[in-house]
Amino acid sequence: MRQAFSSGVSAVGLAAICAAVSVGAQSPTFEVASIRLNNDSGPVIILGPELRHGELTGIRVTLRQLVATAYGITEPCVIGPSWLEKDRFDIAGKSPQGVPDSELKPMLQALLKDRFQLVAHVETREMPVYYLMVAKGGVKMAVYPAAGGGPKNPANDPNMRGFPMTRGTATTAQLADTMAFLVNRPVIDKTGLTERYNYFLSFAPLSPQTGDGVPQFGPPDIFTAVQKQMGLKFEPGKDQVEVVVVNHMEQIPTEN
Repeated sequence: MRQAFSSGVSAVGLAAICAAVSVGAQSPTFEVASIRLNNDSGPVIILGPELRHGELTGIRVTLRQLVATAYGITEPCVIGPSWLEKDRFDIAGKSPQGVPDSELKPMLQALLKDRFQLVAHVETREMPVYYLMVAKGGVKMAVYPAAGGGPKNPANDPNMRGFPMTRGTATTAQLADTMAFLVNRPVIDKTGLTERYNYFLSFAPLSPQTGDGVPQFGPPDIFTAVQKQMGLKFEPGKDQVEVVVVNHMEQIPTEN
């Protein structure tokens, strides 16, 4: 009798627990999500990917960029096949009303698992990095908000035309994440600075064909530009870095 009662209680309790787990495990998903291959041969315009205000947006983004955004890491910390940068996609999604932006990254992870059959795991690896540090002479960026609107825009200088430029306001920690893409290596903020700065950076992109030297005309390479224009510098080193390893991913998504 006692055994039957115990079994009955266990069955009811187990059903309630399973129901609770099932409900709890249901993470929100995008109400509408579209992923399309972008074969546009026109001027290269890349936007995003961005996750904010309940929306996912991206134009001509790569799979590496999408995985990095989904896991909240920089692109050099996505370990996977080289074709993650081959194709470009336009992506858009809208979350259900009331879902906080903090849920958007898990929702993008779920979308990539559903549409690209992504299988990935997080681990820590020792790998080459750059430490972002204050250069000799100190920071050359103005603390935000800067008097006069911040650094001047040299875009009208003929020597500057045709080269990448970036400007905005950011902390050095945010700048480290941005620069990881530019130097294709994780960048760790070691400046010790906490202020937000106005910045303008004009630089010649690194190229395997030309090396990392200073070009004869136009802006300097990214390393020299950061030092001369921002008062910061890169120091090479090795460190333990959290990475996302892509174990499996399809190159083409399932139909919308």
